[in-house]
Amino acid sequence: MNTKICYGYNNDNVYSGTELAFEDPMEEGNYPLPANATFVEPPELEAPYVNVWDGEKWVATEDHRQHLDSTGTMAGGTPYWLPAEGDNFYSEPRYMKELGSLPEGAVTTRPAKTAEELQKEQLTEAIYESQATLSETDYRVIKFMDKYIQTHPEALAEFEAEYPDTLEKRQDARDAINGAQAQAETAGINLS
Repeated sequence: MNTKICYGYNNDNVYSGTELAFEDPMEEGNYPLPANATFVEPPELEAPYVNVWDGEKWVATEDHRQHLDSTGTMAGGTPYWLPAEGDNFYSEPRYMKELGSLPEGAVTTRPAKTAEELQKEQLTEAIYESQATLSETDYRVIKFMDKYIQTHPEALAEFEAEYPDTLEKRQDARDAINGAQAQAETAGINLS
């Protein structure tokens, strides 16, 4: 039985691959087309363009949609953000659901952090570092508070001799936390 190559398309009319049309045994030279197929060969395109059959010809069309991979997980697609609609560094990327170009104003790189977000990040990091310093030195203070300072007048001098910079580090850490919180409050930044 003779065959002829034809080109299939899916329900969205997007090119789906080659198929075979079989010659009609009753009519030599007649190759009935399978459903959703054409004998017109599509041109080669590079992503994100795909060939879409318009009923007469293949039309190069942008396709930024995600597709299911072999495991049934959404994959591929073009992630984009719309800063004019409030998308920022922390926004999840958007994906197209239909064929076509990205919306007007879309950007394909994650928006940069704003000055306020950077400042908030720096202040939060300063607070965490200072809190870590306090946590790291708590056992020293508790040890000496319990063992010496409350019962012996010489305890403070002994503590400062064994851990000369601990009290100063703890005070610096408290000052850093208070300073960062005050700076955030002045700038109207919510650190929670």
